[in-house]
Amino acid sequence: MIVSDARRPAQAPRRNSPSGTTGAFSHVRRAAAAAQRPGRACEAEAGAAAAAAEGGASRHYAKNVSAWLPEDADTRLTRRHVRYAQRGILWRESALERVRKCGRVPTGDVQVKVAGDVAHYAGLVTCGSVWSCPVCQPKILNRRAEEISRAAGRWHKRGNSVWLTTLTMPHDAGMPLASLMQVIAGGFRAVISGRPWLRLKKALGIVGTIRSLEVTHGVNGWHPHLHTLTFLTGDPGAAGLVAFDGHMRAKWRRYVTGAGYRPPDDYHGVKVDVCTSAEEAGAYIAKTDSGRAVGNELARGDLKQGSTGHRTPLEILDDFRWTGDRADLALWHEYERATYRHQRITWSKGLRALLLPGEDEQTDEQIAAEDVGGEAVAVIDKQAWRTVVSVPGLPAALLDAVERGGLPELKAVLARYGVDVIEGGPSP
Repeated sequence: MIVSDARRPAQAPRRNSPSGTTGAFSHVRRAAAAAQRPGRACEAEAGAAAAAAEGGASRHYAKNVSAWLPEDADTRLTRRHVRYAQRGILWRESALERVRKCGRVPTGDVQVKVAGDVAHYAGLVTCGSVWSCPVCQPKILNRRAEEISRAAGRWHKRGNSVWLTTLTMPHDAGMPLASLMQVIAGGFRAVISGRPWLRLKKALGIVGTIRSLEVTHGVNGWHPHLHTLTFLTGDPGAAGLVAFDGHMRAKWRRYVTGAGYRPPDDYHGVKVDVCTSAEEAGAYIAKTDSGRAVGNELARGDLKQGSTGHRTPLEILDDFRWTGDRADLALWHEYERATYRHQRITWSKGLRALLLPGEDEQTDEQIAAEDVGGEAVAVIDKQAWRTVVSVPGLPAALLDAVERGGLPELKAVLARYGVDVIEGGPSP
């Protein structure tokens, strides 16, 4: 275990140093006051990032994504080309075999389908990685966001409460992500275990939690952090909020310092907010690395960026795509290894059955592999598909062509490479 103070004894922590009890107490007072001000707390937390995103497109939009993308392409097409280009890099560079195969290896003949006005492929391997795949991830997290938002909305409309808590810990450059993630996960388990938690749970009517783990990287290294929703019966009021905040703060601080790290920041270490818009809160904790997962992910027009001085993992991957910086590739590989087999979104036992009765839960892999249906426009055989994936940008460009001019336009693009397709065809 790396003890941060031993590594940097002469440097004051940038954001995560203790500032005395006054800051912590004032935060509790603000949280308690927020419980009595409808529309101000969790709603503001969930909406702040979205509002910031509306101020301008991602910095990656200024780049020429590929020669196939028209200069006047709308945001949806641009996002498709970005995601496909990122996945094309992972076909070569990912340390995960299934990610290297995702969208590249056919399971049979490849179908081109159109659902509504949006074209897509069927008959390809999908990796189902909610962490590492720029194409599977938004599809999975959009579904998770819809589920959580629906559950939170129903609970809130019955007169119950939903609180959003964000947990962070001190970190320094060079600390392994895998170790930090272990502390984050272990710390949350410690916070919601033991007799003090059981007493608080009974007193406040807590029925369960949903947690979401998020990772960014900045000048101080990896920054894993947790967003959690706590579901409570009725309204525990300001006194209940103060008790909850105090418990979370004390247990989190004890665990983090016990693991050998500096004490969490008095303000940023634990933040508790009352959710006055529970549906939006659900979307907030299930947001993707490439956009706010509210409603239909494909219709969203904004690419998520890390906060000032931080990059999301997909931004790290995209920077490597444009610069070839091997340090960025090393960061990406560390991220892949550290997050592999980790759950990103976790419901506490029994909570899903309570909030979404009768709804079967699908795995990430099932969601990613799900055929969204639509009309089959063309079939591309395996040999022809090998040609398609050998041309950078062509898989995304073919979908653009189908949306633009149907089968004739698709054939016209493929004819440049001596490839023909079969019209329509049976479902794979």
